[in-house]
Amino acid sequence: MVKTFRFETDQNEFSANTYVVGEKGGRCVVIDLGSTQNRVIDYIKENFTSCSGIILTHGHFDHIRGIKKFLETFSCTVFIHEKDVELLEDPKLNGSHYMDTKDFSLKINNIYYLDDEDEIDFHNGYIFKVISTPFHTDGSVCLLCEKEHALFTGDTLFKGSIGRTDLPRGNSKLINESLSKLLNLDDSLKVYPGHGDETTLKHEKETNSFLLNL
Repeated sequence: MVKTFRFETDQNEFSANTYVVGEKGGRCVVIDLGSTQNRVIDYIKENFTSCSGIILTHGHFDHIRGIKKFLETFSCTVFIHEKDVELLEDPKLNGSHYMDTKDFSLKINNIYYLDDEDEIDFHNGYIFKVISTPFHTDGSVCLLCEKEHALFTGDTLFKGSIGRTDLPRGNSKLINESLSKLLNLDDSLKVYPGHGDETTLKHEKETNSFLLNL
């Protein structure tokens, strides 16, 4: 099952969508964690035995800000592409320095560096395949979970749009190459983006101008 947490409309905090993936009563996996609220922690305590890991689609502050608090409750590995590791500790690179918020940096001891086409097996029935899609950041990735027939796209692909490239480590020259990787995936995949509503890959291929122009 996939549980979606939306924080964008909450007062005083702008954070990316967070996803908790797993079978109730077992171990779960968290994808992105930008909120410092207790909603995700409380949900996991009520429905799962533990958390096996946090997978980050990239290193911007609105996707990582809740990790420090989370790790005080659950001891687990944090997975991020090696090219985005520097963003965790640098407020200017992760964007918090330029927002109406405090500079945010994060030091993690238990970290795993992702690479393109890695398959992360959590031995709980869930395997996540890494699809490297740099352009929003150097280390942006999408995560394919065949068990849930789901594609977690972070800020690579949104419903009707894509991620911006005008932030530090953005590169508009890589947009087409990265998005082209998604065209070969199953149309019926459900897309869980870093912000906004869920969609399907078929819908985006048929309506999203950034995919139509490839």
